[in-house]
Amino acid sequence: MEHPLEVVEGRRDKMSDRFKQRQQYFNAKSNINYVSVKKLMILIEDHPYLEDIKKVFNIDSIYNDQIVVENIGNLYNTIAAIKRDYKCFTLKAHSRNVFFTRGKVKVDGIRDRHPLIFNFIEAVDGDGVLINDFKGYSVYDSKNKYFDDFSMAKYANMLFDNSLDELTEINLDYFRKIASSSSHFDKHKSYRFVMHENQCFLRGITSLGYKEYGVDFAFVASVLMLNKHMKNNIGNNYSITFAALCESKLEMIIASNVSKKAGDFGTVSSAISVKTNDLGGGALTFTNIIRLDVKGEGVYLYPNNREVSRKNITINHGNTGVKTALRQISNSEDFYDYIDYFINELVAVKTINTPEDLRKRILVKISHPTSSLKTVSKELKDLFKNPIKDVIEDFSKFLVMCKKAEQLEIDYDLKEKLRVIISDVILNK
Repeated sequence: MEHPLEVVEGRRDKMSDRFKQRQQYFNAKSNINYVSVKKLMILIEDHPYLEDIKKVFNIDSIYNDQIVVENIGNLYNTIAAIKRDYKCFTLKAHSRNVFFTRGKVKVDGIRDRHPLIFNFIEAVDGDGVLINDFKGYSVYDSKNKYFDDFSMAKYANMLFDNSLDELTEINLDYFRKIASSSSHFDKHKSYRFVMHENQCFLRGITSLGYKEYGVDFAFVASVLMLNKHMKNNIGNNYSITFAALCESKLEMIIASNVSKKAGDFGTVSSAISVKTNDLGGGALTFTNIIRLDVKGEGVYLYPNNREVSRKNITINHGNTGVKTALRQISNSEDFYDYIDYFINELVAVKTINTPEDLRKRILVKISHPTSSLKTVSKELKDLFKNPIKDVIEDFSKFLVMCKKAEQLEIDYDLKEKLRVIISDVILNK
């Protein structure tokens, strides 16, 4: 297996969004609103759970179907392109066989001018083949994941930040020596790599039992779930109204095509947020949410309704087996008719606070010194800084502020935190 590390000749020097989760913008003039089941299967033809998916969703009986969902073809093409350009694979290795060096050249997508390199004396690939002398640049949180096993992430980062790499290796060498006689210190893990433009990167470290519920699996399983809903409930239709993704992360929001009026909240519809994080943390989740239509754009809220919340699905990458995961997705209840629950909740909440009260509460939350949004607090405070008159007609101004916050180009983990804050304030949680 090849593992080139140095910058490829002719590569761009400018820092890129190489590993950034990016939003996909949909244009009505270029929408592709269908995808065939046959094409879906091509997307996961090399996936370890392909046969499980075929069995649970009875693919043979629907193989020639066209699945019609607004924007689905555009998102399919993006995921297919990412899979083509970013080749993900896993190696298994013992921690005693890992050491670190520094790269000599700047690498696109990594801030450090001398990026950290994981070196593997030996590892085993998915076919059981022994791989010697394998290397990969550290990206995402892989460095911290490695050192967390020795409870020394903070210490190691301090050493690396102060160019004391040699002292880090002295500590690790001590653990390697005692690992030969103590399995407690010899961690056997899965190392999750991605090859991009002839360079290899370590994107995550997981347990050996980690399940492959990544971007392609999440997309295909979700689409097959929608297809089942549409077959069981003729006339139900859906649209992908939001998507943000990279090779390791996906969030897509799917809304029903039925919308209703909810007083001053305007037009609302029921939706689900499908999220997965393939880096070793988190889970594959299906969360029922509310979509507010604000001047043609979506503002998304997490409802209070317990009956609806109980229908959410959380599939843990480490603990949930593939048969259980697919059964949960396949048997999930159609969210199409949840809109009436949401309207009742919104109308009831609207009588509690004025738009100015809501604006002030959001401003307090994002301005708090311990806010998880402090890295983007200036942009958010600018959006919510102008007072709103305490009259019912100005409620729309508050919703426009929320819409502009939703449109900010910020990290998508932060975007979820922002949605939670706005939901908590509006729904008086």
